[in-house]
Amino acid sequence: MRDNGIRIFGLFEDDRQIGFVALEKAKDNIFYIERLSVLPGFRHKGYGKTILDFVFKYLKAQGAKKVSIGIVNENLLLKNWYILYGFKETGLTKYEHLPFTVCFMEKIFDE
Repeated sequence: MRDNGIRIFGLFEDDRQIGFVALEKAKDNIFYIERLSVLPGFRHKGYGKTILDFVFKYLKAQGAKKVSIGIVNENLLLKNWYILYGFKETGLTKYEHLPFTVCFMEKIFDE
C-alpha cells in the first residue's frame, strides 16, 4: 500500500496494535478510507471513534473536500455508526465474488 502512495496508520494500546486505517488520495482532494478496523476484543470501546476523529483531522489538514468509504451494507450497526459521523449513502453494489452488498458512503467537509 505504501508503494502506491497510500498513507497507513495504526492505533496502539501500550505496545500492541489494536486498530488500523489506510487513506488513499484520489483526485481533486477526494480521499478514500480503506481497511478501517479495530481488533474484535477492542470493539465498542471508543477506539473506532478515536481512529475516525484522527482521520477527519488529518484529512482536513490535507485540504480534503470529501472522503469516501465502502462497507458491508448488511452490517446495520456499522452503517448507522458512519451515518452518525455525517456519512451519506451514495450507492449499493453487489459483486459476484463477495457474499455481501457493498454500501458506498461519503462525507463532504465544510469549506
